[in-house]
Amino acid sequence: MMNYNCLIMLFAAALALSACKPEETISRSLVPKEELPKYELEAVVQESKLYEGLPSASGIEANGNMEGYFVVGDDSPYLYQLDEEFNVINELPLFDTSGFINGRIPKAAKPDLESMARFRYGRDEYLLLLGSGSSPARNRAFLVNLSEEMAVKEVDLSRFYLFLRKILQIEEEGVLNLEGLAIGETYTYLMQRGVGADTNALFRFETDDFVGYLINDAELPIAALYYFELPLSGQVQAGFSGAYVSEEKLFFTASAEDTANAIEDGEVVGSYLGVIDLRSLPYATSPAKPLPIAASLIRNQDGTVYKGKAESLVVEKLDDKAYKVIVVSDDDLGGSELLEVLLRLEEVEPDEV
Repeated sequence: MMNYNCLIMLFAAALALSACKPEETISRSLVPKEELPKYELEAVVQESKLYEGLPSASGIEANGNMEGYFVVGDDSPYLYQLDEEFNVINELPLFDTSGFINGRIPKAAKPDLESMARFRYGRDEYLLLLGSGSSPARNRAFLVNLSEEMAVKEVDLSRFYLFLRKILQIEEEGVLNLEGLAIGETYTYLMQRGVGADTNALFRFETDDFVGYLINDAELPIAALYYFELPLSGQVQAGFSGAYVSEEKLFFTASAEDTANAIEDGEVVGSYLGVIDLRSLPYATSPAKPLPIAASLIRNQDGTVYKGKAESLVVEKLDDKAYKVIVVSDDDLGGSELLEVLLRLEEVEPDEV
């Protein structure tokens, strides 16, 4: 029997946007659901740093082997380069900066760059920065060639985002809200942030196809779609906000923001760090039964809940049970903060959960 992913993809194909193929790679190494590990997580802020002049941080990526970082803000025209001590050492204009009024681009005009990832294509290293897709102005992306003196190329993603809307079976503007991007050697992952009662979803593409589309204007990459259940913080549903892939794990940030749509801001009641075991994806194909995933509220050292809006992350493994996670956050008022978080990840037996 054809699975739900294929039915969705055939729907998109009827619109001359793509086609479907089986999940061959996953099915050959299918792990029984009861054998998948269960995790308990604890996320505690170790250090933090506030930034003036770097508005609304929304994406972070490592520069090389944790030799510094790149940060982007969702209402800034610049890509910021940080050293190992998290000091801003360079600002690269991505597009016309004349709309940078009072230190922020007006909401209606901003490209809303919400995610960023690094990848290699041929001999060159690139950064890809993606708009959220929640309005026509936000269908833009920027490719920064790190190997060619930080040359910047703008990419129109209107066709690609239309494709994603068709897969999600949504028509209205303001519902697509892409907030997390991770590019691995084999697969690329793109997170759709759920708003209100909407489900958090994950697109997966073969990296060669995804990068080929971006750089060579090749065919649209085939997408697989997965659905996840994130925690409630009080009465507010958490939504994906950032992604980072490492080994068999997809780490993510999420925030619980009391808002009714993908454009208007709301009160943030908490933020999370979490992990998806990528071997669990075959069990996350039903939108009616999203797969619960492990996540922990980010807490301050005194045990109180961190109330910033975690937007993106970079993960460094310390040992089998501990990770150093660099998180950027945004207060929706133009302020930005960088956190160093200690994430403890304990695998527990099923009967202990």
